Amino acid sequence: MRYLKKLTVLLLTVLLLLSGCAKRSEPEVFSSSGDSWTVGFGRAEITVTDDERKGLYIAGYNQGWHPTGLYDQSTAWAVWLQAGEESTLLIGVDCVALSSAHVEMIRERTAHLKSSSVNVYATHSHAGADTLGLWGPLMVDGKNDAFMEKLVDACVLAAEDAVADRREGELRFGTAEGEIEFLRDSRDPQAFDPDLHQLRFVPEDGEAGVRLYIYGAHAESLRGDNMMLSRDFPGVLCDLVEKETGDRAAFMPGAIGGLIMTQVIAEPAFANLNRTGQKLAEYALSIDPEEETVIEPELVHGRMEFSVPLDNTGFMFYKFLGILDKKVERAESATGYALWSEMTVLRLGELTLALIPGEIFPELVWGGAREPGLAEDPPLLCDIAEEYGAGKLLVVGLANDELGYIVPPSDFLVNETAPYLDRIEDQYGEDHYEETNSVGPECAVVIAETFEALMRAVNE
Repeated sequence: MRYLKKLTVLLLTVLLLLSGCAKRSEPEVFSSSGDSWTVGFGRAEITVTDDERKGLYIAGYNQGWHPTGLYDQSTAWAVWLQAGEESTLLIGVDCVALSSAHVEMIRERTAHLKSSSVNVYATHSHAGADTLGLWGPLMVDGKNDAFMEKLVDACVLAAEDAVADRREGELRFGTAEGEIEFLRDSRDPQAFDPDLHQLRFVPEDGEAGVRLYIYGAHAESLRGDNMMLSRDFPGVLCDLVEKETGDRAAFMPGAIGGLIMTQVIAEPAFANLNRTGQKLAEYALSIDPEEETVIEPELVHGRMEFSVPLDNTGFMFYKFLGILDKKVERAESATGYALWSEMTVLRLGELTLALIPGEIFPELVWGGAREPGLAEDPPLLCDIAEEYGAGKLLVVGLANDELGYIVPPSDFLVNETAPYLDRIEDQYGEDHYEETNSVGPECAVVIAETFEALMRAVNE
């Protein structure tokens, strides 16, 4: 860490601090409706052999850890959603996160499928291969080029299978009330969504349907000592639901910043993994079809690119080493640069999905921030959604990019001696680890402003 600090300081001395501010592109909006939904599902394994495993690093906790074995193969899956003439492809991957560069690669290689939009997200498994490059040895890119190529190939294959699988039918929404005690927020205030949300497609032909699950917790039931590759609890959840119902299932992470995770409910680690997945499957199977809401076949899509000031000197160092493959430009910030990213809003009937490129703190979505704060927080995403007449708002995190933790400005605190490199405790004894993996304090404001601009655009 001492060498990293010295090199970071050296890098910063050669940066020119030019004036600038957060920017946004013009919104890209489309909408259409029909008599029914058209949905397709596809899935492909990202197969890793024992020899290939030795060239990978496990993401999420420790730097430089090679996996010692394989518990289950990571997968990519795709869901085609269409109402009327317009469509979107939702592509999910069992991994910690994907940068915008790999998202664009997947979009380019699925362009022949003629979807109106392609959105790519990660389950945020902390037992998968390093797909960002941050968990290799110090100053070494932890991504494996051959594995990343396999990952992209699997995404393309899953998307092609989803197109081939398209059928007409009904889309329904339901929620299972979760136990508050099953989740923990590692940092006060205790704010999170304990419920499991389900989107369920029921095809007219009576064949196997599709289920999408959104749940706000880090996929790290195996915890930090694990050295086996695994999908973690999203894999167990989806496998059990498919076995019980015959429907194909996929997982989407919700608002997980803060840091929201499941409690340990069994020992050892793999017993905890299986019991956690079983508990979530019990939630899923408890959703009463009679209480589900039918989603009208109306699809509205809005996408916008935006820049956010890059204050994290560690992130800038990764960019300098070629590990952080994001688009940057000169701007006013602690590093003299800003990162470009994107946000998408999907409206499915009365349901609104905010696809956020990072791990947003739930108190920025639904409230609960500590008062008085260090700075003023932006408007809540739920209040913005309500202002524009949205129905139910759900957040999908780690979507189309990874900006790290999106922390409330009212609780954003960094180490004065080594900002973003060393963590710090506040007056309440709270560990402000998340700031070390955040772009900076302005990120939350930019996210709220971009969400408001998109909500305005999709409702015009």
